Amino acid sequence: MEMENLILETFARAFEPRTRAAYDGTRPYAHFLMGIARNVLLEQSRNREVAVGLEPFESQGEVPEDGGGLAQLLEDREVESLVAGFKEGLSAEERRLFELRFGEGLAQEMAASQMGLTRIQVRRREHGIKTRLLGFLQARGYLEGLETRGWSFFRRRGDS
Repeated sequence: MEMENLILETFARAFEPRTRAAYDGTRPYAHFLMGIARNVLLEQSRNREVAVGLEPFESQGEVPEDGGGLAQLLEDREVESLVAGFKEGLSAEERRLFELRFGEGLAQEMAASQMGLTRIQVRRREHGIKTRLLGFLQARGYLEGLETRGWSFFRRRGDS
């Protein structure tokens, strides 16, 4: 029932007039919806912590150690530092494209206009960056079950 309530709340918020006005129509809608779902989950988590008399752990600057929270936090930090290291190896133009597309979440058309490129140029450069990032992370033990095929990434058969 909690999952059903989460989904209903997510879509209820997604169809509020203010939220609909915030969606620009060019970004992938799934990403927009996932952001709303993440916010609903965070809000519910905070409400539960307050209801049982706990301080929300974000305000204390620490993560509870139950349920693998600490391990997940450490892995997230490691991946963040790996991505930061990868970005240092990019050219200035590639770094700007990386930030526009993956940091700010701009659509290819918007990123192209800000960079003075065509959408297909952005698409090709983005594909090159994503392919190099995949190889970079795989060399460090992450995303080993993925491979590039065309413009997308796929799991190899037999990998879970």
